[in-house]
Amino acid sequence: MSSIVRAACIAALSGLIALAAGGARAQESPNLIGTWKGSAQAVYIGSNPYRVAEKAGANFSTNLIEFTYSITEQKGNVFAGTSGAGTFSETLIGAISPDNRSRVMSDDDGQYTFTIRDSNTLDICYQHSFPTSRVAACWTIKRGAG
Repeated sequence: MSSIVRAACIAALSGLIALAAGGARAQESPNLIGTWKGSAQAVYIGSNPYRVAEKAGANFSTNLIEFTYSITEQKGNVFAGTSGAGTFSETLIGAISPDNRSRVMSDDDGQYTFTIRDSNTLDICYQHSFPTSRVAACWTIKRGAG
C-alpha cells in the first residue's frame, strides 16, 4: 500500500472515529429548575409522614394529597431542592442518565423514578420500604401549576 493511500485511509478512519465520538456524546440534560405540583393517591402499609394507617395491611388512600417539588439547583444532569406537602418538607436530590432515558430522585425516606412527558410535565412514581411502613404511588406533576 502506498504511503498516500495509507495516509488517506488513516485520515478517513480518524474522521469516522471523530464522527462516532460526537454521535455518542451525552445529550444535554433538560432544565428541571422550577416549582412542580401534582396530587397523588397511594397504597401504603403502616403510617408515614403523609398518611395514617387506618388498618393493618394494605391501605388505599381515598383523598388526594398535593405535593410540591421545588428544584432550586441543577448542574448538568444532577439537581437538588425540596419536596413536601402541607407543613412537611424533605430534601430532594436527583439525576438524569447521560442518554436522558433513566431518571431518579430521592427524598429523606424514599426513591422516585420519573419520565419527562414534556418540558412542563413529569410522570413520577414513588416508593419506600421500611420495617414499619411501605408506600407505592404514581402521579403527574406540572411545572408552574397551581
